Amino acid sequence: MNLQDAADLGTTLAAIATVTLVWFGLIQLRALKRQVESAQQSSDAAVSAAGAAHLAVRETARARIDEQVARVVVLAERPKWPPFITPDLGAEEMSRLFESMTYHASAEVGREEFVFPERADQLMWFEVRGVVTNEGRSTARIRVVGDGEFIAGESPLLPDGRVEVPPVASEWRSDRSYLFREHVLRPGQSAMFRWAAAHTVAGWTEDSADRGAPRAGVSLEVFDSAAHGVIDTVGLEVQARPLVAVPARSGHWALADGPSEVDVVVWPVERRYLAEEASA
Repeated sequence: MNLQDAADLGTTLAAIATVTLVWFGLIQLRALKRQVESAQQSSDAAVSAAGAAHLAVRETARARIDEQVARVVVLAERPKWPPFITPDLGAEEMSRLFESMTYHASAEVGREEFVFPERADQLMWFEVRGVVTNEGRSTARIRVVGDGEFIAGESPLLPDGRVEVPPVASEWRSDRSYLFREHVLRPGQSAMFRWAAAHTVAGWTEDSADRGAPRAGVSLEVFDSAAHGVIDTVGLEVQARPLVAVPARSGHWALADGPSEVDVVVWPVERRYLAEEASA
């Protein structure tokens, strides 16, 4: 073998060695990739397991709390028909429709026509009565968020007769307005309340297909004891088309013939767990 042949053989062997190393490196990379993927899958599984465990602990804690706290059931009567009209109210008075002077200054809507824009901004509202019952194990503090108050009386939703106003727990402001009162509702106790679903006259004429019937409402807030740290919110809403356009008279609106287009919706209870919010 001459020198050239030896050089060619060396080059060939070097090339083979290089190819072998590359091949071996690829095998190592594939093995490393499989290890990385396996580690990632293990990590994902661990995270999922931890998340599932956290959810299980949270749901167990919620179930334990739910067994002990107040639990309210809210029912609503149909709104009084016809609605009321209360002209010339300022923004402050609009949220106090059950104050004596304002309430008695309101009149039932008759067969008169509402001409726009002259009467578009007057206030028209429904009085709605409802019943709330505490079916839980502990005493609740409850208030109406919006224009509403607890009252004494009878309701077709309560077959057991007359109920009284539940005791006042506290008043949030010094003016003693009914808008800021919290009441105490003991386990098994029911109470009656009334609330105002108010819109401007123009607001009750909206009837577009994408928005549906005009809406107005309030909500009940229920506070359990600080030991459990639960706040429940129940929304109530009137959805109605009480005013209809007067044929052949542009800008004229009148009350519909009856309350068939007026509905009260009581939304499901939304519960907040304050301990979870504090740790978030």
